[in-house]
Amino acid sequence: MKTFRTIVFVALLIFHIATVVIISIGKNDLNFLFDLFKQMDLVQYSSIAGLVLFIVVIFLFKQEEKSRTKLNEKHEQEINQFKAKLYDKKESESTSPVKAQTSSNKDESSKNEAPEEDSTKTDDTNPQS
Repeated sequence: MKTFRTIVFVALLIFHIATVVIISIGKNDLNFLFDLFKQMDLVQYSSIAGLVLFIVVIFLFKQEEKSRTKLNEKHEQEINQFKAKLYDKKESESTSPVKAQTSSNKDESSKNEAPEEDSTKTDDTNPQS
């Protein structure tokens, strides 16, 4: 694809240079312009060739833009996947120590409460409750 693109750009460059040279040579010569009218088929075919080259260049740019858009979408998707993995990893790291501490605190508190009786409990003698 890269060589095709280079060939098209070189052909378009040659076309433009030839057009500029031909116009520069004959811009002050009226006979040259009349000769161009006599060779109208040549002028018509060269203008069609220039139009075809122009359309091919537009097609190549659109194709490149489409591939760049697909590549950007692919990269965005990969970035989002990496962000999700990083978020999940941070969440697992941040919740793991807290769960470990709370579970160890519960284990220690249940061990401490079981052998001892709670002296803060009182019998409720109030009949209004």
